[in-house]
Amino acid sequence: MYKLPAVVDRILSSPTPSVLLDRMDKELEVVGVASFILLRFAHSGDPLDRWIVGLRDAAEYLNKYLYRDDPSASPVIQHAKTVVEPFFWYDLADDESVRTARAIRLPEGLVIPVPGPRGCLGVEWMGASGEGRAELKKFCIVMQAIGLACYYHLERYYGPPPPSSPHLTEREREILNLVAQGLSSSAIARMLRLSERTIEWHVLQAVKRLEARNRIQAVVLAIRDGLIAP
Repeated sequence: MYKLPAVVDRILSSPTPSVLLDRMDKELEVVGVASFILLRFAHSGDPLDRWIVGLRDAAEYLNKYLYRDDPSASPVIQHAKTVVEPFFWYDLADDESVRTARAIRLPEGLVIPVPGPRGCLGVEWMGASGEGRAELKKFCIVMQAIGLACYYHLERYYGPPPPSSPHLTEREREILNLVAQGLSSSAIARMLRLSERTIEWHVLQAVKRLEARNRIQAVVLAIRDGLIAP
């Protein structure tokens, strides 16, 4: 079983951005990711180098990127600003772009939006190795959590400090800890002898208090701020 809380804690405790990217690279390799790029949204018209905050084994693809002069024009970036959940960029690209990508052997890529209280902050692209999309789908939640953890830690170096930690009730912390262990709402309900509806309500309250967009982001933020145990 993949121990997500321990992985997130290792990433968040990295002393430097370089160490953080090395750790992220090793963790993602385990779940079939061969390369990744972390982008923080810059102003429209800014070139690609002002968007990149971290990458591994992706330089050759960036040299052929169609939106180097202005990534904000990319359909993938535009779509990422309207969603919360990860998506595959091949699903958005037109036929010509897909043919070009396959010609240069660009792997199937999972795009993870980084949501914030006032909208999307950036995106992470993770390229598959081996079985491609099937492998990425299998570990989608793990990659989402690893990517968010890495982004939030880099933000401490490249952006404003994180906001002060909100308060969670004892029950909310208990349930988020179980969510972090990979348990479903129905499994948590059986364990705590509560209704599934009650569990979902507590999860929703925790998501709101942490200003998260979904339960996975809430877990990562709670671990980052020491609200639940890694």
